[in-house]
Amino acid sequence: MTRSNATSRPGSRYVVSLLGERHDVEVRSDGTVLIDGRPARASLASTNSAQSAGRERVQGIGDGYSLLLDGASFALRAHGGRGGAWHLELDGRCVSAEVLDPRAHRIRRLSAKAGADSKVAPLRAPMPGLVVQVAVDEGQEVEAGDTVLIVEAMKMENELRAPAAARVKRLLAAPGDAVEKGQLLVEFAEAGEA
Repeated sequence: MTRSNATSRPGSRYVVSLLGERHDVEVRSDGTVLIDGRPARASLASTNSAQSAGRERVQGIGDGYSLLLDGASFALRAHGGRGGAWHLELDGRCVSAEVLDPRAHRIRRLSAKAGADSKVAPLRAPMPGLVVQVAVDEGQEVEAGDTVLIVEAMKMENELRAPAAARVKRLLAAPGDAVEKGQLLVEFAEAGEA
């Protein structure tokens, strides 16, 4: 992998959750990249130099990059948040991702399992927005980290995930609903509970 101002370090491993899927990513010290154990041809180059040349930055979020992955080219903008959260704009499509090192991923997974032993907290809207997708049904069993709802806010799609292994007890939002910060969206029951 060739990089120019990229944030990953050679010899690094990551657990990446993107679009409801989890991937193990390894950037080896020789620059090769493995995604779920399979080699990938990848390069990432900053496109922010255009800003310093007096041109306006393309409307979007975070730093701009050109991503080449197995021969396909993508325009990428990325903005990192707290706790491994990333807001990405990939060829104009906004998505949320979580990028953790393996240790942080294990801690989060163990914390979620420990939380499953107690009452599962309901899911609330983290900000005002519009529900664009409900990914579960009432009565459905979910695992910690499973996507439950997608809420669009500030032109970005935010995946709201199950806090622990649980059963969806009650859905209080539907696609097209406008929601306010803190609004109750989903109630859970403990997994296996009727």
